[in-house]
Amino acid sequence: MIYVGALAAMVALRFLLHEYTERNKKIFTLCAFLLLFFIAAFRDVSVGRDTASFCNIFSDIWWRGFAGALRYQSWTEPGFRLLCAAIGFFTNDPQWLIIVTSLLIHGFISLAIYRQSRNVYLSFFLYMALMLYPYYLSMMRQALAIAILLFALEFLKKRKWIVYALLVLLAFSFHTSAIIFLAAPLLLLIPVNRKTLSILLPAFAAAAVIATAFASIFVNALLRLFSKYSAYEQSSFDALYYYFAVFAVFAVYGAVRLYFTVPATDPARLDAPPRARTAAGVDEVGFMTTLMLLGLIPAAAMTQFGIIERVFNYFEVFYLLWIPLFLPPFDFDKQKRRLGFRAETLFIGFFCLAYFAIVLFMRSAQWYDALPYRFFWQ
Repeated sequence: MIYVGALAAMVALRFLLHEYTERNKKIFTLCAFLLLFFIAAFRDVSVGRDTASFCNIFSDIWWRGFAGALRYQSWTEPGFRLLCAAIGFFTNDPQWLIIVTSLLIHGFISLAIYRQSRNVYLSFFLYMALMLYPYYLSMMRQALAIAILLFALEFLKKRKWIVYALLVLLAFSFHTSAIIFLAAPLLLLIPVNRKTLSILLPAFAAAAVIATAFASIFVNALLRLFSKYSAYEQSSFDALYYYFAVFAVFAVYGAVRLYFTVPATDPARLDAPPRARTAAGVDEVGFMTTLMLLGLIPAAAMTQFGIIERVFNYFEVFYLLWIPLFLPPFDFDKQKRRLGFRAETLFIGFFCLAYFAIVLFMRSAQWYDALPYRFFWQ
């Protein structure tokens, strides 16, 4: 199974590059990117539930030019149609749409992990083990938007508002739902510490319950405004409860782990690197905490109305930056030439592997037709 092989290869490479140095980070990121890009780029059109639909749109657009692509009547956003037209200047083979979008999706995500994650090894492991990677083989347009937004977070944390806004608008050009992240800078106004978190945790939990209760009313109102999304899944299904449960565990556990397990009488530890601010004065941990807790609202609401999963997908990718905040890389003992394993990291790793195995072997329908995998030449 190619996904198992890719995950095993990344784990093996992690142990070969045991020291967490800048050089090893670069090597690991490059190797992981090339592996993930290769699998995604050279997949058959049958891999991914929506891949064939996007290739059909490309076949209708490639010859029209940019102006014609914008005038073309389609449920896809203009950014995607312009991308199809740009590729069409060079080739009419839809396989190149898969190759180019794979390069952009996994390129943006790999770059975001390298530049923002405090544990790139763990981030790439989570990318595969928590089913994000195979899911993105289907949702081409939204995967592009998600990857751009993850990359854009770096500029938000640096308070480079114009660059961040432009990247959000770029993501919006591929998937309309991305526009909600223009409001993300407002989260920086919320101070996050033990005192405020004791309020934020129950507040976001209550908001999640309310959103779940009124999900159908809210979504029906939105569908009247954005009718093109009426064709999306509007019912609920079992997988959404699994996604919600996993997200809630990591969001709440991470918040408690970061804020309530550090002794209040030890101010030195409270000012340790996990709470360090960026050069622009942004409390990265506080911002990511608020972002994850906010994600509880669409995570809970989607269990009642499946279309809300499209909003949840944006928050789900923050696993890649959130979990490494409280699970740093293993320590390497240079004298004994071995890694010092952390029980907490091992527990989270086994939890993710169990989730991966269950979905892979028992709930394969949740992989959105990423199984069975085939190369395009097979």
